[in-house]
Amino acid sequence: MIQIKNKVECSGCAACEAICGHKCITMTQDDEGFEYPKVNEDQCVNCGLCDKVCPIQNIPDNFNVREVLAAKNKDPQQRFDSSSGGLFRIFAEDIIQNGGKVVGCKFDENMVATHALATKIEELQPLMSSKYVQSDIRKIFVKVRKLLLEGNKVLFVGVPCQVAALRNFLFKPYPNLITIDILCHGVPSPKIFREYINSLNLRYGSQVKAVNFRSKEKSWKRLFIKAIFKNNKRHFLYSGYDSYMQLFLSDRLQRPSCFKCPYNTLHRPGDISLGDFWGIGKKDYGFDDNKGISMVIINSEIGQLTWNRIKSHTDCIESDINTAIEGNKVLVQHLPTSRKRDEFYDYYVRHGYQAAILKFAPETPKHVQYYMNFMRWGLDIIRKLKKESY
Repeated sequence: MIQIKNKVECSGCAACEAICGHKCITMTQDDEGFEYPKVNEDQCVNCGLCDKVCPIQNIPDNFNVREVLAAKNKDPQQRFDSSSGGLFRIFAEDIIQNGGKVVGCKFDENMVATHALATKIEELQPLMSSKYVQSDIRKIFVKVRKLLLEGNKVLFVGVPCQVAALRNFLFKPYPNLITIDILCHGVPSPKIFREYINSLNLRYGSQVKAVNFRSKEKSWKRLFIKAIFKNNKRHFLYSGYDSYMQLFLSDRLQRPSCFKCPYNTLHRPGDISLGDFWGIGKKDYGFDDNKGISMVIINSEIGQLTWNRIKSHTDCIESDINTAIEGNKVLVQHLPTSRKRDEFYDYYVRHGYQAAILKFAPETPKHVQYYMNFMRWGLDIIRKLKKESY
C-alpha cells in the first residue's frame, strides 16, 4: 500500500485514490492545505496498484526532445485571451473538430481549480490561461480511460506530474491519447488560494467570479492579475504588489514535492510541452511583440503528427533547446531550497492567513508603487529604443 513518509514523495495527483477498487484510499488535507493519501488498512488487500500509478515512485518512460519552436496563434483574439502564444486553443480546437475530447483545468463556480472535460468549441474558453494553484484531477482519470476505451481521441493537458500520473493510471499507451505537459513553477495550496480569494471579496466588497492570472490588457511580460467580481467590476493587480503572486514568485507557496520534482528534465512526460518562450526576443527581436510567445517542444511521434496538423494556424520560428532553457529554467532545474516556503507555512499554520501576509507579503506603499512604475516605464522605453528584449 502507498505510504507517504516524507511529503516530498507525494505530488497530490490522487491517482492512487482513483485506481483503488476497494475505495480504501482517501485524499486528506493537511494544515497547509495540500492533500495526501490516507489508507484504510482494514480494507486494503495490498494489491499494489496505488504504488504503481504514483508519478513520484514510478517515472513513466518519458520522451526525448525532438524539436523546439517559438510560436504564436494567428488569431489575435485567441492569443490575447491566452497566457502566452495561444497554442493550447489551436491544439484543442483541432481535437474537437475531429470528434475528440479535451481535458484541461478551469475554475468552477466556487473558484476551485479542477480538471474538466470539453466536448464543444465553446467549452474551451474556461480551460484557457494559467491557474496558479493545484488543480483537482481525481475524477478525471476514470473518465479519460472510458473515453479512450470507447475509441475517442482525447487531449489531456496538465502539469508534468499530472500527465505522468495519467499515463501510469492507464498502464499502457493509447494511440488515441495526446498529452501536453505545461512547464510548471510549482503548485500552491488550494487552501491558501481560497483564503486569497476571500481576501479579495472583502477588499472589494463583492465576490470574485473569475480570475485571470496572466491578463494581457496591461502587458504580457509585466504580469497582471485581472479579478472580475459579481458586481461586474474589474480590478487589475500588478504581480509585484499582489500578496499571492509575491509569495508564489518567491517560491513560498509551492507544494513540498515541487522542490524535488523529478520532471524538471528534458525527458518529458507529454507528447508536447508548452510554456512561455521568455527571452526569444534576444534571438529574434522582431518576432517578440510583447503579446505572448509560446515555447513548443515536440517530444514524440504523436506530438510531431499533432503539430504538423495545426502549424499552419501559427506564426512560428525554429529554435533550440539551449535557448529554451535560458528563458525557462524549470525545464531542467528544481525550485530553490524550500526554507522560505517552510518559514511561510509554519507561520501561517500558527498565526493564520492575514498575519502571514502582513509578515511575508505586506502591501507596498503607494509612493513606492508610483516610483517603481515610473522606473519600469523608463526602462521599457530605453529597451525599445535600443531594440533590446528580455
